[in-house]
Amino acid sequence: MLNDTWLLVIASLVKSAILIVILLTIFAYMTWIERRVVARIQGRLGPNRAGPFGALQPLADAIKMAFKEQIIPAQAYKVIYLIAPVISVVVALSAFAVVPIGNSWTPGHPSVWDPWVGDINVGLLWILSISSLAVYGIVLGGWSSGNRYSLLGSLRSAAQMISYETSLGLALSGTLMWAGTLSMVSIVHQQTLQGQGIWFIVAQPLGFLIYIIAAVAEVNRAPFDLPEAEQELTAGYLTEYSGLRWSLYQMAEYINMVTVSSVATTLFFGGWSFFGLERIPVLSIVIFAVKVAFFLFLFIWLRATLPRIRYDRLMRLGWQFLLPLAVLNAVVTATCVALGLPWWVNGLIGLVIIGAVLAITWLRSRQTRFAVSKAGAELLPPSVRLVKTIEPELGLVNGGEAAVAGIERQQALLQDGRVQV
Repeated sequence: MLNDTWLLVIASLVKSAILIVILLTIFAYMTWIERRVVARIQGRLGPNRAGPFGALQPLADAIKMAFKEQIIPAQAYKVIYLIAPVISVVVALSAFAVVPIGNSWTPGHPSVWDPWVGDINVGLLWILSISSLAVYGIVLGGWSSGNRYSLLGSLRSAAQMISYETSLGLALSGTLMWAGTLSMVSIVHQQTLQGQGIWFIVAQPLGFLIYIIAAVAEVNRAPFDLPEAEQELTAGYLTEYSGLRWSLYQMAEYINMVTVSSVATTLFFGGWSFFGLERIPVLSIVIFAVKVAFFLFLFIWLRATLPRIRYDRLMRLGWQFLLPLAVLNAVVTATCVALGLPWWVNGLIGLVIIGAVLAITWLRSRQTRFAVSKAGAELLPPSVRLVKTIEPELGLVNGGEAAVAGIERQQALLQDGRVQV
């Protein structure tokens, strides 16, 4: 009994060390891959000087970060300022401990050396609870910097993560109802041919859509990267960090991307299963890696194509749009499971809801475009509208000549003294 306990401890330590090395390597090369993919999408070259195809760029970045000056602001709370980025990294690494990256080395015979650190019966609950602690690293880093831009960025992150965590948790509840377990390994087994024989994406299309949107917001990626908005907050909670301390926050962000991608793969796309091929242990790890790589590419694709949204719209999307849909999905799923209805009924209802939401959104956007074209003027947010007493006289309509005429008219009004600045 004692020998089995020591074997379990040693196996957990060895697998943890290997997993940390893998995650840190992924972080390093995800920065290079992202820069190359974004450059490709935007018609640029990207890093291509350091090594073949720029493959040594992560090493060059690491050397640069190691030699950059480590500045501590005079008004900073030094201890908390130094601990905050470490908290973010530790939380990001800990959340991955229960994610199974492959099938057992001997299918049907579990071993302490199977490709996951731990298989606990509340695995998904562990991920949700540990991930919730990530906000502390950001909030403490922003508050301890003694900088108002950093503080505002950290408060934005706290509000954003709390808002989207609710929808994210409810979105995952549907898969838990179908799987009947919180164990990540058991959830994968339920999606194999020996289990229910379906990937839960077909039973939970609405839950998956809500999860992926909330996950992007949870890791503060574009278009939800408001906590570090350069145009408004200089760099947000990162303003006073430099060198290796700054890179720790970037490390946590990329590792969190890998974690949420792994959770999406495990809960909605069968994890390491692929129509029986998962019986080959090494191939099951490759299958899992390919699925995770797809979601990582999706993160990069979104960053390269979508602009950052306004903060009020970010919060409105979380509370007035995603949360009601997540509650509706949970109610529909619970009803289907309680009544013993087949999985395709739940999936069909989810697709109908998605279609209805898309139709309503399209109709609203069409009405807005029609209103703009009918008014013959560009609708501006209230914060940037001109003074109402002179706006009709400026002739603000679409077209370059009208815009120039409006500017000339404004200058004439200013010269005549009819308008005061």
